[in-house]
Amino acid sequence: MSFIVWNKATQKYLWPRIKNLELKKAVQPILILNSFRFAGLSFFVPGVVHADLNPAWAVPAAFGDFTTAILAFTTLSLINTASFRPLLWLFNILGFIDLLVAFIDGPRYNILPSLGPAYYIIVLYVPLLLLTHLMTFRLLLKKQEVAG
Repeated sequence: MSFIVWNKATQKYLWPRIKNLELKKAVQPILILNSFRFAGLSFFVPGVVHADLNPAWAVPAAFGDFTTAILAFTTLSLINTASFRPLLWLFNILGFIDLLVAFIDGPRYNILPSLGPAYYIIVLYVPLLLLTHLMTFRLLLKKQEVAG
């Protein structure tokens, strides 16, 4: 349900505002949002998640999110350098894969009963993140076609 609502919201409010912007300007709100993926480290915090949350899921999910947050912030910081475009690709591919792996492994490790309040990260934040990665792929490929 959250994915459907976020998709509707991003298609109505975000995508129309960024789709025709220069790539560096278009991805800035996406990179800022993804810079908050350090929230995934909460999968290690007792009380936020239950003690029985399977570390086989929690460790890669937390570090994948944290790595993506660092990449997002680094890419944003280097937006006016030659490193920008390769870093943007790296951020987007790794961040997207991180979400897919967590999504696939979640049911495999039966994480829902153990998430506690971190459940809201999964149901509210992750669908929006997934959509921002899809938008970034669209922007990268669109701008590449126009440039080429």
